Amino acid sequence: MTLWGLLLLGCPAHNGSCDEANVRLGKIACVHRVPDEATWREIAREADPVDQDTITKWARPYGDASPLPETLFLDSNTYPLHWEMLREAFPDRFPGLTLEEYSRMVLDPDRKVLSSGNVALYDGPDGAFYGFTIWDDRTRPELTVTYDEVLASWEDLNDRFELAELVFVPNTSLQAENAATWDAPFQVRGQGVVTYEAYTTGVGYGTIRRLTLSQLAEAEAEGAIGFQDILILDEAPFDLAQPVSGTVTGTRQGDLSHLNVRAAARGTPNCYVPDALRLFELWEGHLARLECGETRFTIEAATLAEAEAFWASIRPDPVVLAPPDLQTDVLVPLLELDTTTAVARRDAVQTYGSKGANLATLYQRIPAEHQLEGFLVPFAPYDRFMATHLWFTAEPSGVRGESYAASIARWHADPAFLGDAGYRRERLAALRTSIDDAIVPQDEVDRIAAQILATFGTLDTTVRFRSSSNAEDALAFSGAGLYDSTSVCAADSYDADDEGPSLCDPDEPKERTIERGLKKVWQSLWSDAAWEERAWYGMDHTQAAMGILVNTRSKDERINAVAFTGHPTLDDPRYLLNAQIGTLDVVSAEPGVFPERILVAVTGGQVTEIVRVGGSSELPPGQDVMDDAAVTAMSELLAQIQAVYPLDEVAPEGTTVLLDTEWKVLDDGRMIVKQVRPFAR
Repeated sequence: MTLWGLLLLGCPAHNGSCDEANVRLGKIACVHRVPDEATWREIAREADPVDQDTITKWARPYGDASPLPETLFLDSNTYPLHWEMLREAFPDRFPGLTLEEYSRMVLDPDRKVLSSGNVALYDGPDGAFYGFTIWDDRTRPELTVTYDEVLASWEDLNDRFELAELVFVPNTSLQAENAATWDAPFQVRGQGVVTYEAYTTGVGYGTIRRLTLSQLAEAEAEGAIGFQDILILDEAPFDLAQPVSGTVTGTRQGDLSHLNVRAAARGTPNCYVPDALRLFELWEGHLARLECGETRFTIEAATLAEAEAFWASIRPDPVVLAPPDLQTDVLVPLLELDTTTAVARRDAVQTYGSKGANLATLYQRIPAEHQLEGFLVPFAPYDRFMATHLWFTAEPSGVRGESYAASIARWHADPAFLGDAGYRRERLAALRTSIDDAIVPQDEVDRIAAQILATFGTLDTTVRFRSSSNAEDALAFSGAGLYDSTSVCAADSYDADDEGPSLCDPDEPKERTIERGLKKVWQSLWSDAAWEERAWYGMDHTQAAMGILVNTRSKDERINAVAFTGHPTLDDPRYLLNAQIGTLDVVSAEPGVFPERILVAVTGGQVTEIVRVGGSSELPPGQDVMDDAAVTAMSELLAQIQAVYPLDEVAPEGTTVLLDTEWKVLDDGRMIVKQVRPFAR
């Protein structure tokens, strides 16, 4: 009889048990013991690594606060990833769990509540053996798994695994170095001598980039990795969320690693080659064709046409940008923009950008107490600035002088710019630097200053300049966090010096002039991350334009929050609230900083249930960013917004349209909505 049959015969169930989850789901999610070969064959899958036969995953509680009550082994045929299994099998203990949250639970020393890894049947040189691995943060050597954690895991797993005594198999070079010094009751064995291993076979085209894990982390944080890159890494990372055209790692990957699973889902080549950084040294920066075959890899020079055909095959369907209106040149208050019809709202987006048009649409339909004062700067000033400013660039043919707009148009017809990621990033960096140094015409500064005075009543109050392009905040393309916002003090533009502090805020050590703010927002349209994201979605960069939403700067706010009218990644109707203390960003947070997450059930506009998923990294465990009263108030206001906000775009087939909103809770307790965008789930 199969394991599933035994469970249906009435194995005892209890809260948080695999038995209960398996029966509820109607399929095997996990087991707490592996008593025999039949159970192993049921839960393990055929392994891809050349020295492994079958494999699955394990997880166990770490610390007293772990939501996992008991150690378990996954059925990897049903769930290749831990976080998906935990979320679906134990929804009360891991509600709405995401990969990011799971990674923190396993890797973050301050939030670690789980140990996890693989168990596999290895084909050793002197016979088969069952071994287990433990995952740690490979980018931080000081967090390499300790002897005590390995010992505790071995004792627990070995007691539950009755086929043979388990062997510890280090899966990083540092783990192996440390394990060599241990006097342990368990065996430690390497993974054998393997000179090549393919995880996802196939062909990819891209620019070769050789990175250590620390360099990879920096590049990811800066948005300097794109789908046109083939990454050659010294060690296999725990995960790689950004789409790339291929990966080669200098250490072996777990068969069910997140990197491996993502590469397989995208169909991009992924393989292991010893000493990868040295082996690919001469290919650095070159456009190449990489093939990870069954028994060997090949690499050769590629043409841009070949690369573009490959990139088109892995990208989503292209998103067409609405042509920007570059003629309208009126600064308009938020409450005066015409948003009465779908046509008027479309025209507003094409003139002032999505962020500003969306907020004007919302503010004209909700109470004033939840609004910020503000006005919109259209695309025309940006276009005029880009078309009239000349700069000089070093080209293969010599020094070239032309406008920013002419350079951008020329680059997007240049195979080198489109196909060579390194060259493109150099060009874009030079453009941004030149924009920073350029002069904004005084009449442009004067008329924006006049509108600031008319809207806010003074020039010596700090306001926010927020990006409002035609390439963000739309149903087909969110672009969240791609572009820059900044604080501005109009009075600093008229004080006849460049010395700080700001006249609007003595806590600001430098001046925050209007011209500085305009340039900072405008040049962010051409950041590496923005270009890569638009390119992934097949946008015509030459149609992108930048407007600016100018509104109140709220200093010393209590809370920043992002709230969705449903779960953005799961088929879950509950609202999802992400909240962080003070001025800390929720959308583009620093590495290691993450918000409080709350799921809220709303029926008939009223909150019926609040489920706290996880706390803020910036507060001690058990302390909340938002109490239940604040959660209820925000959620019920969000229900009102959902009822009145017009959705003009038709949802793609198979998707649900949610509203993605950003909020501030001010020092006086008022809840302000500062952004709204449609989101296709």
